[in-house]
Amino acid sequence: MTDTRRSPYDIPPQLAHDLIQSIPEGIVVVDNGGRVTFFNHGAEQITGWRAKSTINEPVDRILQLKSGESILERITSRSSLPPVDVFSHDGQEITLAVSRTDFDLQGEPGWWTVLVLRDVTKSDAVQRLRSYFLSNISHEFRTPLSALKASVELLLEDFDDLSSAETTSLLNSVHFSVTGLQTLIDNLLESTSIEAGRFEIRRRPTNLETLMAETARVMKPLLDRRNQKLQIDLPEHMPRINVDPMRLSQVLVNLLSNASKYGPMDQPIDVNITLVDSDIKVTVEDRGEGIPIGDRENIFLRYIRLDNKDQAQYGIGLGLAVVKTIVEQHGGQVGYDERPGGGSMFWCKMPLEVVPS
Repeated sequence: MTDTRRSPYDIPPQLAHDLIQSIPEGIVVVDNGGRVTFFNHGAEQITGWRAKSTINEPVDRILQLKSGESILERITSRSSLPPVDVFSHDGQEITLAVSRTDFDLQGEPGWWTVLVLRDVTKSDAVQRLRSYFLSNISHEFRTPLSALKASVELLLEDFDDLSSAETTSLLNSVHFSVTGLQTLIDNLLESTSIEAGRFEIRRRPTNLETLMAETARVMKPLLDRRNQKLQIDLPEHMPRINVDPMRLSQVLVNLLSNASKYGPMDQPIDVNITLVDSDIKVTVEDRGEGIPIGDRENIFLRYIRLDNKDQAQYGIGLGLAVVKTIVEQHGGQVGYDERPGGGSMFWCKMPLEVVPS
């Protein structure tokens, strides 16, 4: 007599189905003809395909690899392989970690395959971003350090034989390298404090004309190297304002560094400071190629670097993000416009908090 009692370890079919549907990973079952026979809710969420549209369809149509390979040929083992790039239902590129197992379903002919999908698009992007960051930060440090080392070695070895003009030139090179390193380190420190939620401003009465003059002095070696003149237009009667002077100086240095790097050599850079109603507006203009329309919405994000197709440009994409945070912490906003006649016009606007004399 056959014992028909259910083992306590048996899972009712409906419960098994519900459990598989609740798994966040994608579960795709493929028959020995390469056609989809099961597509769980997790797979729908990851790929954008609806299950009813995938049944009996070739798996290579549903999970189309960017490389053009067959996913069953690419994923040939039980162990997970390096992530693969797949096109979603709407044509977007997504990155999946895929593992595979084959099994013989009792009572059914041939072998069946189960693919387990995990969306690693974001983590893969983070890894690529980390590699990009490390590659560029090493270059950003190496370039000024190499120039600094070379200038100091020449001063140490040949100081007695150098003319006054040669000594001045080497000291200017040292100043230029130190300024570049200081700006880089300031941006890194600010970015870290922003990410950690520890960023804050410390307002105090500030003479903007004095602050602008100090910033121009700091930027002089960079501008001289590219033979760029700084043209500053200030209000005739500029009141003292209540801002964080160190942070506002960072804003100016970052905007001027950007204008120098992407503006042409031998061309001026304009700084205009105006009082508009209850706001103070600072505009920095260069005469470069400007920024393509499609790139403008992302330029104030971290790790976004403006590209110059005519020559190699390096950077870690923190300067404009730091500018945005500092200005917004002052209750203001930043933006970009095309400069009339060609070039870029970066601006920031903050509430004018006048300090009585």
